[in-house]
Amino acid sequence: MSDNRWTGESRIRRTVSERRFPNLLLPVILKEFLPRAGQLRLSLDHSTFGTFTVAVFALSAGKGRALPVWCAVTRTGKGHKLLKPLLKGFHILLAQLSYQQRKRLVVVMDRWFAIPDLLAYLDLEHIGFVVRLKAGTPVGVPWVEPYLTSTAGEVSLPDTPATYHGHDWRLIRSDLRPGMKSDEPWFLLTNLPPSQRSRQQVLRTYAKRFEIEEHFKDIKWIEGYEWHQMKKLQTARTVFMFVFFGWWLLLKAYGKATDHQQTRKTHPKKKLSWFRTIWEYWQRLRLRPLFRTS
Repeated sequence: MSDNRWTGESRIRRTVSERRFPNLLLPVILKEFLPRAGQLRLSLDHSTFGTFTVAVFALSAGKGRALPVWCAVTRTGKGHKLLKPLLKGFHILLAQLSYQQRKRLVVVMDRWFAIPDLLAYLDLEHIGFVVRLKAGTPVGVPWVEPYLTSTAGEVSLPDTPATYHGHDWRLIRSDLRPGMKSDEPWFLLTNLPPSQRSRQQVLRTYAKRFEIEEHFKDIKWIEGYEWHQMKKLQTARTVFMFVFFGWWLLLKAYGKATDHQQTRKTHPKKKLSWFRTIWEYWQRLRLRPLFRTS
């Protein structure tokens, strides 16, 4: 890029500030990293950084952390200010996927995203989703009159048809056993029929959502963005877009760091995790001088 550090940083800043940059990079990420077969799990989660709320679309990479492909940033406030940016993000993302890839895509969300308009949009686009509901969320069930509703917490059946804001979907309740961390089961709403996903498959799909939470912990701890005093919305968008896309570079670095001949087998307990491997490799690159001083 440049031997001069300040010139390189300036070029990076101009690149990630360019509005067309995410649209150009997104197809490359999807082409390089999407699995060729099987389910495409897209986690959707949000976190608060100071005065900003960041929502992230992330693909489960099977490494214990979901890797982001898009993010939306707004100022924290009441209501669902993220709905418009989310719909825009879905439009951009879906435009890059083929019909066959759409059929394999399942969007997994927590309780914050149980927005009727968002779920109706996904269902209209024939995108599968699994979203967790709060125990007090009103739903329609077959054994109650159509003009009455019950709360999700009152449903005791493990798998039953349910109506949510006029849409006929499916409500799944997880098992609750003594000694579990949570004091209530999951109440999962999905548009995936039993012929496509069994109850256990839906539960396992939702469990993968917690990989994106590990990613948020990483960037708050490693980069320290939780304590940065960013004031401008455009600055926050630029910073987070750069950080989230940068993780795909780390994934490529992991392949480079482990691409060597093993002279002897290492005990599994003595192997570094994939995250620690790429982090140490990244640190070595960062500390390497850009040019010779002699």
